[in-house]
Amino acid sequence: MSSITLLTDGSKYSSLIRNKKVRGDDTFIILTDPGEKEKTSGADENAVEWNKRSSLSARNAILTVLNRYGSIDEAVLVYQPGNFNKTFHETSAAVYDLQVDRWIKGYGYLLKELIQLFIKQQHGQISFILDTDGIKVQTPLEAAIFSYLKSMIQNLGILYQNEGFRIFCFESETARKEEFLDFYYKTILDSRYTAGKIYRFSDKKGLFDFSRN
Repeated sequence: MSSITLLTDGSKYSSLIRNKKVRGDDTFIILTDPGEKEKTSGADENAVEWNKRSSLSARNAILTVLNRYGSIDEAVLVYQPGNFNKTFHETSAAVYDLQVDRWIKGYGYLLKELIQLFIKQQHGQISFILDTDGIKVQTPLEAAIFSYLKSMIQNLGILYQNEGFRIFCFESETARKEEFLDFYYKTILDSRYTAGKIYRFSDKKGLFDFSRN
C-alpha cells in the first residue's frame, strides 16, 4: 500500500531516507525553507515551501500537501547541528533568535499542524530524528535546542499515546548513517511500540551496537 510521507530538507538524511524506502509507489514530499541555503535534494516537483519562522507557513504547507495528495500518512523530521563556529560569548543575538525561530518555534508550529491532522484522520506517524552527525561536543546553543526538541517529542508521545497515531523519537550520535537507517526502519516496522521512548543508536563498533533507553 502506498503512503504519502513528509520529509524535512536540509539534512544529510533527506536523500538517504528516500532511497532507502523500498516501496516504489511511496511519495515523498520535501519541505524546504526558502530562507535557507540548502538546496532541495532532488524531486523538485514534490517540494513544498515551509518557512520555519511562520506558523501560517506551517499550516499552508500541510494544506498544500493535502490539496495535492489527499492525505499525509507519515512525517520524518530531522534536526542536525548547524555550522556554528563562534564561541559562546561571540555568538550574536541575531543568530540565537534565528535558530530559536527555525528549530524551536518552527518545529513546534509544524508538529501542531501534523498532530491536529493525525487526530482528525485517526492514523499517521511522526518520526523525529535528532542527530549530532558524529559531533561529540555541541555548542551551548545546539545542545539547548537538541535537549528541548528531545524533551518535547518524548512528552508529546506520552500525551497522545491514546490517539490513533504514533510518535517516535530517535537519537543518534553516529556518522554511520546507513547503519542508523537500518536501525530506524527496523524500529518503526516493529509492532512493539512504547510511547515516550527514546530510541538511541549507539556509535560503538561492535556487532551489537543498537540500544534503546
